[in-house]
Amino acid sequence: MARDVGGVERRRRLLEHRASRHAERTIQHLRLVSLVPAAAQVFLYPGSSRALSAAAVVVLALTCAWVELATRAEDAGRFATPVVWTSIVGDVATAALIMVSHRSNPGDAVQFLPLLMMVQAAARWDRLGGIIGGAVAGAASAAWSIDVHHRLGIDLPAVAAGFRVVVFLLVGSFAGMLVREANEQRRAAEAVFTASRDLVVTFGLDGRVRAVNPASQAILGYAPEELVGLDRTSKLAPGEPIFGDVDVDLYRREGNQLVELRLVHRDGHQVWLEVDLLPDLEAGVIRAIGRDVSDRRRAESELRHRVDHDGLTGLCNRDAMVARLNELFAIGRLPGLIFVDLDRFKAVNDEHGHVAGDRVLREIADRLARAAGPGDVMVARYAGDEFCVVVDDPSELDEVLARVRQAMELEFDAGPALVSVSASFGAATARSGERPEVLVHRADQAMYAHKSVERTPSPTDDLARD
Repeated sequence: MARDVGGVERRRRLLEHRASRHAERTIQHLRLVSLVPAAAQVFLYPGSSRALSAAAVVVLALTCAWVELATRAEDAGRFATPVVWTSIVGDVATAALIMVSHRSNPGDAVQFLPLLMMVQAAARWDRLGGIIGGAVAGAASAAWSIDVHHRLGIDLPAVAAGFRVVVFLLVGSFAGMLVREANEQRRAAEAVFTASRDLVVTFGLDGRVRAVNPASQAILGYAPEELVGLDRTSKLAPGEPIFGDVDVDLYRREGNQLVELRLVHRDGHQVWLEVDLLPDLEAGVIRAIGRDVSDRRRAESELRHRVDHDGLTGLCNRDAMVARLNELFAIGRLPGLIFVDLDRFKAVNDEHGHVAGDRVLREIADRLARAAGPGDVMVARYAGDEFCVVVDDPSELDEVLARVRQAMELEFDAGPALVSVSASFGAATARSGERPEVLVHRADQAMYAHKSVERTPSPTDDLARD
């Protein structure tokens, strides 16, 4: 239990650290943007002292550089002096220098510079930061206004200065509440993102991975940092790309949807995920939340295999064969069919037992499958000791038949002994408009014609070929 509590505490600290870094990076971005107008102000509106205005720009630039270097050092895992207070001092000094150099116009916009400090405080410390920042910013702005009015010999009522402090305080408090709510929502989202056992991936519209949660380690075998920045076609190991089936352009066009995607694990095996795709075009990303359904897919595949295949031999069963014939007829194909009947196979069971008989049947099935070859040929167990071979291309029927007959000539291993199993063969080619059962019947009749004589030049049903 203590270990679990420690893990929760570590995650809490990690989330707080991420929130703090997010706030500092946002502030740094605004600081960098402020450099341009601050530099322009030195030349266009220097105030009473161009030197003070220039000094403000220098301090702002040094603060930007310090924060940038310290942040990069922390990203690289090196020790970095905390940047928060250093940046606060730099920003306050910048604002103070600008305000001091502009004290001739009581309506000057520089009186609102303390608002930026207030916003920074709210971004860092939520509501408390907003309240304290608002009070300090209001006091600073009021002090500047009192000083300017005094320099110009104009009386500023104390109520007006106090009202300014109150307004800044209210604005700061409101800003702090908004920031707190936003931070709480972000922390909650990050907590779900981090703790979820589902795979959560954020893709940019360019197809690159923007973010991945820790579940990637268990589901794909990769740590998040190994995946962030990859293109969806990238490969980290030989074989297929990890996210090869992810079609960002399609999802962007079609919006939210639920799909099943095939990803590739580090060790090369396929991982099937049921994925909720949530395009956010305003943010320029597509968020994917995937549940691992590989076990379910395997179970469904095994179930389909059991439905379509014979349990003893592993060959397709009668229903699968009939379905295959119907598929071929539907596209206008006229396949050939070979019917194989084992002669007096009951004697093998009677003499050697059913276990030995089953063993022989499995070996027969294996030989027939090898004889059929890797082409468009299906071998099926039609009944107990009857087999069928569907040949998609009827021009190959005689060649396949010859291989099948040859496969039956050698003895079979029944376990305690080798046994010979003879077979009778019949073949027929489908006719236009014919049903599967009629084709099977004609091949069966050709097989019986073969049985009725001791030697037949060709077991092919010539009438069926007409």
